Amino acid sequence: MTLEPELKAERDRFVAFAFCWSDIVLELDLDFNIVFVGGAITPVTGKSDAQLIGTAVTDIIDDDDLDVFLQVVSATTADNRIESVSIKLKGRKGPTPPIEMMGYRVRDLKDHLFLGLRLGNNFGRATDLKKDKASGLLDNKSFLQAAQTRIKQQATAGEHVEMTMLDMDQLQELANTLGNDDAGHLMNSVGAYLRSSSIGGDTAGRIDDNKFGIIHKSGMDVDQLQNKISQMASKASGGKVTLDVKAATMEVDADHISDEDLANGLAYTINQFKNAKGADFTTGSLTRNMSALVKEAHEKITTFKNVVKEREFFIAFQPIIGTRDGKIHHYECLARFRGEHAGKSPYEYIVFAEETGLIPDFDLAMAQMALQWLAQQPKGRQVHVAVNISGYSVGDSRYVNQLIMMLRDNEWARDSLMFEITESSRLENLDEANVFIQTLRNMGHKVCLDDFGAGAASFQYLSTLEVDIVKLDGSAIHNALRAPKGRSFLIALGNLCRDLKVETIAEQIDDPRGLTFVRDCGIGYVQGYLFGKPSPDVTTFDPLPKAELFSKKAMSSNAATPAILARI
Repeated sequence: MTLEPELKAERDRFVAFAFCWSDIVLELDLDFNIVFVGGAITPVTGKSDAQLIGTAVTDIIDDDDLDVFLQVVSATTADNRIESVSIKLKGRKGPTPPIEMMGYRVRDLKDHLFLGLRLGNNFGRATDLKKDKASGLLDNKSFLQAAQTRIKQQATAGEHVEMTMLDMDQLQELANTLGNDDAGHLMNSVGAYLRSSSIGGDTAGRIDDNKFGIIHKSGMDVDQLQNKISQMASKASGGKVTLDVKAATMEVDADHISDEDLANGLAYTINQFKNAKGADFTTGSLTRNMSALVKEAHEKITTFKNVVKEREFFIAFQPIIGTRDGKIHHYECLARFRGEHAGKSPYEYIVFAEETGLIPDFDLAMAQMALQWLAQQPKGRQVHVAVNISGYSVGDSRYVNQLIMMLRDNEWARDSLMFEITESSRLENLDEANVFIQTLRNMGHKVCLDDFGAGAASFQYLSTLEVDIVKLDGSAIHNALRAPKGRSFLIALGNLCRDLKVETIAEQIDDPRGLTFVRDCGIGYVQGYLFGKPSPDVTTFDPLPKAELFSKKAMSSNAATPAILARI
């Protein structure tokens, strides 16, 4: 009898220990039915303890996280704890915010599974993390953000982790051949499996259509991961497709790496992986430790900063030409590198600068160089140039403030200097971006929106961002040339822009056929190698190469239809 108070006190003590960390505790039997529940379950789910006892725990797990939950709890043994997995419950008013879950299976207590759930934003997770709809995984940018946070947390706790990049070459192609339901099930299954294999169940991301990344415990069986995904693909295709899953795993030794260096190293690694094609992706190409990659990224960052500081680049001009009169409307300012960097791909430099947060400084330098060039032009020469602004820079307050100050100091250039917003998909807040664009326009500078294509996002940009010009993406033009309904689409797009009083430019016009096509579709201006490659000397385009394409004879032999002319 004297033991009963002691046993009760001991029990209460352990319950108190549990609630030091957990807000909700659950005991599940072998069928994952709830046999005990305690804590704040009623305020969260709207169901009492009595209502939940005897029911399946899956009834209170949010549908989007159900696959991950089942994979995690099914794999749990007495030797394998559940450590910091993120799930959502079915709350009173819909899915709850992410809840941290830990668990342990106890052999001596009927092999039951004991779970502790902790409410709140316990990992300092960003609330703006975005997910890929098809797989349920974090998108490229959000994966980078979550990976950095999780890696630093694990390092603080003394835990070593690894990052594995997975290239599933034919996954999206396979999904496209399946019906909507089967394709959705395949992508969801792959996503759920990767999430359940990641630390916390929330550090797996979709880098590109067929490329994925995952942060996981050191020593995880990556071969098993590859085989499991291949089996999923084989099952989905009825055994017709054998998916080749390539993997590269790297140790993430973040103990003595600063937050900034870690972010740059991760961005550099993920960007390398995303842009690798075919034979470029090998196990050896990425299987290095984070310290080595941070060093490599740091060297590239230092090099790029010096390129900007020492102005080891120059402007090459490419003309934008009226489709009907052959007159140059303006020139786009493109960067070309000199010295030891001469001949290197400007695209690779720019992408690297965007991924590592260096692009605002480069964009400012280009604007300064354009202003200096304009100031050196002879009196009487009317020339207009457009300088690129990355979508990354639009969201950088320091860049915005410095650019506005620069333009106020050079009001004489308002009629000559235009701006072109590139990488518009990087614009995170369209309303704020539009405020910036209107500031430029109110100062007298025209603004062009680059990368305008056939996707729904482009039309959202056009409806929110008030611009003077849109530049039609080269791939959209080429697709319109090939597609049976391409001409009709481009005509409709041109008419829409005219109704909005927005001018149109077709880029990558490299042959007379392309010029005739876009002119017949009512597009106002063209840009491309048909009129020569970009040059540091604008007199290269005076007289304009291929000017005969705008002769009366050429125009009359390729006349637009009356319906189009009526709208021009």
